This record gives sequence, structure tokens and C-alpha cells, in this order.
Amino acid sequence: MPAPVDPRARSTDALGRPLPRRPAAPAAGAQGASPTAADIAAVGALPIEASTPGEQPAGLQRRAAAWCVDLLLLTPLLAVLLRGPLERGIHAGLALFDALQAWMLESVLSAASAGGRQSLLGLAHAAMSDPVLRQSLEAEAATMQAALFSALLRSSAVLACYFIAFEASAWAATPGKRLLKLRVADMAGAPPGLRRAALRFAAGGLSWLTLNIGHAMAGLRRDHRALHDLVAGTQVLGRGATPPWARAVLFAMLLLVLFSPLLVVLVAFARLA
Repeated sequence: MPAPVDPRARSTDALGRPLPRRPAAPAAGAQGASPTAADIAAVGALPIEASTPGEQPAGLQRRAAAWCVDLLLLTPLLAVLLRGPLERGIHAGLALFDALQAWMLESVLSAASAGGRQSLLGLAHAAMSDPVLRQSLEAEAATMQAALFSALLRSSAVLACYFIAFEASAWAATPGKRLLKLRVADMAGAPPGLRRAALRFAAGGLSWLTLNIGHAMAGLRRDHRALHDLVAGTQVLGRGATPPWARAVLFAMLLLVLFSPLLVVLVAFARLA
């Protein structure tokens, strides 16, 4: 009659020799679990996209809507600071146009009274050869350049203080981003701090200089990181979906950008009429 089988785990075989030990099975839920923050920080292999449950990398549309909200909040301050330089630039541009128009009218009338006709190419050559007109145009162009540079410098200073201060704060977000439940974080999900926030703002100039291709990268990449995020080692995280009102704000700003040149031309012609 065979001996009863011992249900307990045996450490030796029938001859008394020790059996090889099997590796312990992984704990329940450990297999297939995502790497922890400590694991990733140790090996530096993968970025952590969110440290708060429900957060995901924010898309281009939502980020653009937050930027539009911030710009609307800054518009009153920018209007006060930029009024002087913009008025000087506009007046210089209109004066340049008036001087060129008056010279062309005088040249055409002089050619007509002499019984001749002058082509547009001939007028352009004559205008470049006229020292008085050329000096006047150069003076007005220099005034325009100085006014535009002053406006750019003032607006850059305001934007730098606004974005760096808010994104380096405990919010890690500007009011526009916070309203849309967005925040800026490093690749471990922590607040970016002052150094990263300043680097991110400075690198934002590259996104503008590339004709907004740097911004468009946030809509093309899977992690939705723009060029300045790649340079600064940051990401923008968000919770929930984009609200409908944010899309409306974005659409209104797009229309304003498209039709603002036409508005400037209409104002200039109304002044000359």
C-alpha cells in the first residue's frame, strides 16, 4: 500500500537530498505595475507625466486658451504701458506715408505740366535719388523702429514678471492656466521652481521665432510638450476636459488676429480721408 502523500511542502526528495528552492512568487498586483517615481528617478528612463490622479498632459488647444485668458487679464496694464510707444510709432508711420504721398503727387504734377509722363519705376528711382525725401523717410523709419523696440521691451518685461512669478509660485500656474485646471511641472511632476520657470519663459522666445512651430509641437507630440518645455525640462498637466467657453475665447482671439491688420488699414485710411 503506497505511503500517504504529505500535503506540506517538502525540502528533501525521497532519498533525503535537499530539493532546489524555487524563487518566491511576486506579490499580488506587483506584476505589470507601473514604475514608481523612485525607480524612474534612479534609472532616468521615462518621464513621469503626472503625480496627481486624473492628470494628463494638456493639449495645444487648452494651453492656447489659457494663454488667451492670461493675455486678456494683462491687456489693461499693457494698454497703459504701450500707449506712448505705439502712438509714436503710428504717428511716424503715417508721417512717412504722408511725406511719400506728397512727394509722388508733386512729381506727377511736375511731369504733367512739362508735357511728359513718368512710370512707377521712374518715380521710385527718383524718390531714392532725392536727398531731402530720403532723409525724411529715414528719420521717420528710425522713429518707428525705436517706438516698436520700446513697446517690445516693455511688454517682454511685463510678461516675464507675470509668467515666471506665477509658474514659480505654489500654484505652478498662471491665473489662466489655473482657471483651466492646468499647471506647469518638471518631469517628476513637481513644481518647476524659479530656475525652470525662468528658463521656460526665455525658451518661449524660440517658439515665437520659429513662427510658432515651437508652440505647434505641443499638438504634434504624444506628450504635448512644446519646444520651450523640451528646453526647460517641463510639461503642462491638466485635469478634466476643456470647457466650451475656453474654445469660444480661443476662436474670438483667432478672429481678432486675422482681422486686426484690416482694422489698422481702415483706421489709417479714415485718418487720411
